[in-house]
Amino acid sequence: MGRLTQIKNARTDIPNVVQMAYEQALYSFKDGYPHPFPDIGRSEWGDTPRTIVELKMCALSEILRNKPNWWEKKNDVVILQKWREEALEQGVDNEHPEWTLTGQMIDYVLAELDGYARLRDGATGVEPGCYERVWKSDALVSSAVRDQLLDAVAKLENIPEDEKDWHPGTNKQVLDLVHPSLYPIVYGRTLERTSKSSLEPDVAGNKSDTQFLSRRFQWIPSNFEIDASSAAKLKDSYINNLHPVEHAGMYPVIENLVGLAVPMWERVLSDLRRPLTALRMKVVTTMKERYDSRGRVCCIWADEEGVYNEPYPSDDECDDWEDERWDAWRDSLPKRLPEPLDEYNGALDAISKTVDLTESTIQVIVKLANILLTPNNPTYEGGSWHVEGMLNESIVSTFLYYYDEDNITQSELAFRVSVTEPCYHGQDDSTCTQILYGLDRQVPLVQEVGRSVTKEGRCIAFPNIYQHQVQPFRLADPTKPGHRKIVALFLVDPTHRIPSTADVAPQQHSWAAGPLKEALAGHNMPAELADIVSDMTKTTLMTRDEAEVYREELMKERSVMVKDHTKKRFHIEFNMCEH
Repeated sequence: MGRLTQIKNARTDIPNVVQMAYEQALYSFKDGYPHPFPDIGRSEWGDTPRTIVELKMCALSEILRNKPNWWEKKNDVVILQKWREEALEQGVDNEHPEWTLTGQMIDYVLAELDGYARLRDGATGVEPGCYERVWKSDALVSSAVRDQLLDAVAKLENIPEDEKDWHPGTNKQVLDLVHPSLYPIVYGRTLERTSKSSLEPDVAGNKSDTQFLSRRFQWIPSNFEIDASSAAKLKDSYINNLHPVEHAGMYPVIENLVGLAVPMWERVLSDLRRPLTALRMKVVTTMKERYDSRGRVCCIWADEEGVYNEPYPSDDECDDWEDERWDAWRDSLPKRLPEPLDEYNGALDAISKTVDLTESTIQVIVKLANILLTPNNPTYEGGSWHVEGMLNESIVSTFLYYYDEDNITQSELAFRVSVTEPCYHGQDDSTCTQILYGLDRQVPLVQEVGRSVTKEGRCIAFPNIYQHQVQPFRLADPTKPGHRKIVALFLVDPTHRIPSTADVAPQQHSWAAGPLKEALAGHNMPAELADIVSDMTKTTLMTRDEAEVYREELMKERSVMVKDHTKKRFHIEFNMCEH
């Protein structure tokens, strides 16, 4: 067995690797925006992995930037010192000492706050969120718009109990007020308004991964015209599952929210067309290797011998050492652990808004839902990791508005991203990859990159290439009911038009039945004959029972898709092959 020997000409150009990976991946999407269903190889898509300590630095930054008026407090040296002391105390990781935040790391985070403050829009409160490409605001929606929303929502909520649409499988915790899975496009069943348009998905001409293209269903977006001031106006259509007469008061509210979402979507889409911010860490300074049955170890080792109470074995002794003994010797070696750059490099200044959605028409899918908890049903267990929609919807970004909550504990929205294999690691170099990235052989190449607090009044926008997961929460006072209410707006890729409410007339039979009977009665048609005519429309429109059957089938299809997609895009195993 050879001793540890330094590898000459060790590469330190990780930022260039970030740029290269970005350019390779973005090329696959041509003129469109990155989405979660690309038809590319397993090694061609995924962000460059970040070290665990860098992700912890991002989490610390998010904690600081959740403080009220942080952009002003950061200028107070006394407050900064207090933040530093608290971070040093709370940043200790006793289970994994190598993941402890050092003073140098904390200083870097504090220095970055100036860059984040420059990115913040004082008028709207729009600012970077918990991680790259995530944006948030606690001041975007005015109290007047919120009050209008609450008034309009009340009409959707205050209906007979037997008419409430409890989301299937949620134990009457999630109440759907407007959900795109009800009355979707059903291929071969839904009729288009004119023969000039086709509702069928383009399977043959689609260059994405058609494994995730539904041959049966599509959520239906609405078209919104965005003017020069970012204001939105519904264009020649309706919002699916929102009656345009009975709920006319909700329409201007949704238009307001779409208009407010536009600047945040512009930020997310701009971020999707630039490489990630350069790494904050100096990961690779030298490499050392040893050759034995275990392969090669590199990247973080500092010295040939450590403090282990047994010296490095001679060649004759090597074969006598068991794996556990090798692990103990290796783990005891002094390690060159990651440290941040010597000073903040101004990388955040490269973030700019390059996408402009004004004076264009965008397609948006609308969803409204309430999570309701009671003393008998006090805990929401959280959601699954998922992206929104399938390839049919071409969703590139989600906007969430948490407009009302009461008597619940704090909840968070977590994000994770598929990553590429770490560079500069040899075969069997598991210790290094575990310490640096939390990745090991045959574990998924995925990293949880951040969590955003989902408090009342907060808006969050993020790209659909991230999987997200609602974290658990419960009643704060278990003797009283509680709730959280959400508006979700899903943005269809602005470069790719899909069938919308402009192409599909309302399918709800109940919407047409009443007006049709009134019209027929005006012509003195007997009621019995009017009922027969109304029943005939059930072959072209959908009854509620039929729509619920289709919804169940859609949900089953998408549940399978989520599992398959997670396995194919977010659970790619780290093989640790020799490069």
